[in-house]
Amino acid sequence: MPLKLKYTSNRDYLKVEILGKRTPGNEVAESKEIWKEISNLVNQEKKSRVLAMMKVDGRLPINSAFEIAESAKNLGWSQNYKLAVVAGSEAVLMNIRLSEMIMTNLGYEMKLFGSSRMARKWLLSD
Repeated sequence: MPLKLKYTSNRDYLKVEILGKRTPGNEVAESKEIWKEISNLVNQEKKSRVLAMMKVDGRLPINSAFEIAESAKNLGWSQNYKLAVVAGSEAVLMNIRLSEMIMTNLGYEMKLFGSSRMARKWLLSD
């Protein structure tokens, strides 16, 4: 099953769950589609904070992580957004670490967490 998206709009943030299995050879297109959908939801729900729960199977090639992160602006992401990502597995953790570094260097506010409690705390700070 390719990637799917579920979301809940909370008072102060948008909670999204990215679920499914990456399709080998189609990882970039699937990921871009999901993150574009999330940016549309952020605008629709008038939120700037996002808690993303990654429950994804399959590896993301390193060059794909670069391509996805570098296209954030074209996918509708604003540097005013604050993104907390909770990795659901060790493989996702490794993929997101690289994306976190790239996004931060590009001026986006993004941080990776192992638990939703810590992610929410950071997301709602300041």
